[in-house]
Amino acid sequence: MKIIVFGSGALGSLMIHFLCKAGNDVTVVARSTADELRRNGLIVKHYLQRKTSIDHPTILESVPTDEHFDIAFSVMQGQQQKELLEAFKKLDTNILVLVGNNLEADFCQNSILEKRPDLHLLFGFQNSAGHREGAKTIAARLPVTKLFVGGLHNAASETDLVAIQKAFNPKDVKITPVDNMYAYYLCHVAEVMPYGYMCYKVDGNLKKLQRRDIKTIMQATKECFAYLKSTGIEVMPKGEDKFYNGGIKTYAMFLLYRIMSKTILGQLMVADHCKNGIKEMIYIHKKFEEWRLQHKSIPMPTWDKISQYMPTDIDDIHC
Repeated sequence: MKIIVFGSGALGSLMIHFLCKAGNDVTVVARSTADELRRNGLIVKHYLQRKTSIDHPTILESVPTDEHFDIAFSVMQGQQQKELLEAFKKLDTNILVLVGNNLEADFCQNSILEKRPDLHLLFGFQNSAGHREGAKTIAARLPVTKLFVGGLHNAASETDLVAIQKAFNPKDVKITPVDNMYAYYLCHVAEVMPYGYMCYKVDGNLKKLQRRDIKTIMQATKECFAYLKSTGIEVMPKGEDKFYNGGIKTYAMFLLYRIMSKTILGQLMVADHCKNGIKEMIYIHKKFEEWRLQHKSIPMPTWDKISQYMPTDIDDIHC
């Protein structure tokens, strides 16, 4: 398949690797890193797998308007997706998937479909993490990476899901359908931000987190799920809130969070992103607080308390 990818950060680089590995004809639009990628190839160190891959996709610095692509992926932070909306409207492709935290996905969809009503526009989220070290991406991933995909307020068609899965080796990437990516993004905020807030509290040293801190993180997430449901948002993935409502599932989640705080997992999955993805964290924090102002409902006292640890400016970050 002929595929184009926008974004060669930690998540984008891993996706590009999987697409190349599956035998696709892959083009990457990378403005700031184009020369580096042409010179060295796309280097990904798969940290937990203890291996390094080097791929050589076609590298461009601008969006091609004279080529057709079967699928286009944009793997970027939410605030960055908006910068490419005009380019997406001119892209010759059947399917466009915007991957990443995007609390302005409604705006993106309306803007794109106004000019391209024929486009199959989907949204996604890739469950991997990592950061860049010079020309190399350090990727933290499980043996099989999940790519959650769906329409913003509806399920993706079976035809589109099959086409996207064909672009990947199923042993590497599993396409996981989501009925409502709008709800998914909001629920993802509920789980990601509390750990992030506490990470900033301890300046990125998660080993300083105590048992009570982990319980505070989970209580904040529980409050957020309850708040979202009170505003009519369905929990996505379905049943995810049950990990915070008591019982064996909650204990298992507590143990996972505790292990993460004491091991390299927390560094790779939480602390690295809080440091290197600070612009995205500030963006998510601000946009979610704006959303709360527009959808007033039950209080979130624990959330409000720990969210005060969130830096308001990139210069405030010390972790």
